[in-house]
Amino acid sequence: MRDFLKGEDHVPYQLPGINFFQGTTTTIFGDNWFSWRVPSVIFGMLSLLVFYKIFCEYTSERNALLAATILSFDTIFFVHSSLFLRDVPLMFFGILSFYFYIKKKYYFAAISLGFAFLIKETAIFFFFLIMINHLVINRKWDLKLHDIKKVLIFLSITSISFLIPLWGYDIIYQPIIYEPMIVTQELPDGREGAISYPKIKVMESRGYIKQIPVDVVTNPIEHLGVFLSKGYLSSEAYKTKNWDTVSTNFPHNWVLPIPLPQNANGLGVINEKTFDDTYNGILHIGKILRVEWRGDPNQALWIVGFWSTVGLITHGIIKKQEKTTLLLISGIISMYVPYLLLQFTGRVMFPYYFILTIPFISLGIVLTMDKIKHNKLRIITKIIFLIIVIGWFVVFFPLKLF
Repeated sequence: MRDFLKGEDHVPYQLPGINFFQGTTTTIFGDNWFSWRVPSVIFGMLSLLVFYKIFCEYTSERNALLAATILSFDTIFFVHSSLFLRDVPLMFFGILSFYFYIKKKYYFAAISLGFAFLIKETAIFFFFLIMINHLVINRKWDLKLHDIKKVLIFLSITSISFLIPLWGYDIIYQPIIYEPMIVTQELPDGREGAISYPKIKVMESRGYIKQIPVDVVTNPIEHLGVFLSKGYLSSEAYKTKNWDTVSTNFPHNWVLPIPLPQNANGLGVINEKTFDDTYNGILHIGKILRVEWRGDPNQALWIVGFWSTVGLITHGIIKKQEKTTLLLISGIISMYVPYLLLQFTGRVMFPYYFILTIPFISLGIVLTMDKIKHNKLRIITKIIFLIIVIGWFVVFFPLKLF
């Protein structure tokens, strides 16, 4: 982010969309914790609102509110809605695109989807979501030139919304291409471990390593070439063989009732320390507590919610309840199944990737409980499950102070 404000880009293997928001808040409010976090907080709240509006298209407002509330207490969703990470802004623009789609505002859907691509490549999952719904809803088409034209216009607007801003960014910033793009270091056991960019800057300042610039990016084609050939997707450093993998590094385990591995899902730690500093001419003296950010799954929601949703989908197929069944099955196929397949490429997976599936299983569990015919029992079951989800959140709160 600080490089972005200086007009530099040293990591063209990441898409730059989030920097536009983060750079704006940092310019307005300064380089501080508030500026770095507030965009994710805002996008988290907006995502909840859009999901609520979508849920209302498939169930009652009360059920939609309960599903959105359950989503808000998921530990992964919470931590990603409070840190400078790309997944929640991506989620907002992606699901906003789907909302515009179901409201038949196709131009807005395409523009929103294009900007989602500018933030992170997993925007492709929301494209899958829209395409699955579109193909199933219109499966009885007598395919005509007009229908093909509409699809091509949608794809064109999406591409323009993605490529034109990226082109302007590349012309202004000219991101630097290094060789290698992702720096690695040999671990004691012989594996190649990736070095994060902030750590690279520290190591360079101390003369331990030196990245060699070989070229600059000047257009989106070059940018996408670097992204595909030199980034996370292709780097050997992000292969399973180069990581100390645990059970939660494998997507099929995200929805199985297995114990969480100890200390495996940490997102960062700040150790306790004293400080004596002058900021804006004011002397600050005190102590920073030890803070740890956790990325543990909310198993109460993930496991029960996922399998309840699968059961509801099965019931919906048998009873031919197409509308709700289509939303849930397309959500799981689009957001979760790709990771089940990608693990066979050897790419290491992390449990927070499940964040895009959580909204669909939040709705799925609520609709499953809504099948209980006895009114009082149905209400009690919903209250108990909400308490369990909140209880898990409290016990495994993703921000721990010591």
